[in-house]
Amino acid sequence: MPSTTGRTTTRPAWPRCWRPPAASPRFRPGERPARSLLFIWHTGEENGLLGSAFFAGHPTVPRDSIVAYLNLDMIGRNAPDALFVLGARRLSAEVGDAVEAVNARQPRPFALDWSLDAPRHPQRVYCRSDQASFARFGIPVVFLTSSLHPQYHTPADEAATLDYEKMARVTALTGDLAADLANRPARPAITAPLPRPSSACQQ
Repeated sequence: MPSTTGRTTTRPAWPRCWRPPAASPRFRPGERPARSLLFIWHTGEENGLLGSAFFAGHPTVPRDSIVAYLNLDMIGRNAPDALFVLGARRLSAEVGDAVEAVNARQPRPFALDWSLDAPRHPQRVYCRSDQASFARFGIPVVFLTSSLHPQYHTPADEAATLDYEKMARVTALTGDLAADLANRPARPAITAPLPRPSSACQQ
């Protein structure tokens, strides 16, 4: 089944987060973030978060060195200024505040919608997405998405349906958020009870 919305929007997005346009104030030439960034492409999400669950369980860096996990999936559909946020306040209010503040500094801020993150939401988008694999280990997460659409999982889910300008804006926002978190003097404070890694995900 085609999945253009997910594959086409996220694969090019992450490298662009760290290679902003020349006019961007994100980084000066030769500047490095205070913390390292790890770019990961997971597979098997819709078969049960297989790739992200394996990596979170067997990370290539010490797990306690992971300050935050930012997840992008399906970022090029629906209303141009609408963007859904999930998970950002579940473990760290500071991370949620960072999302709001960084978005407000964008040339054209998004109207952030947190409704899909509501407890017991029937679509269970939070628990169906890769960031849940990291949150279960107490790692603060952010999931940004333009959300579901009528062509989702149908043959009509083609590249021509994507909003490429919106994709670029979401990517810029994500790059700025990554820079904000990477360059903070201290890691975001945990402000909620930590889950047990063996516990089932709670929408």
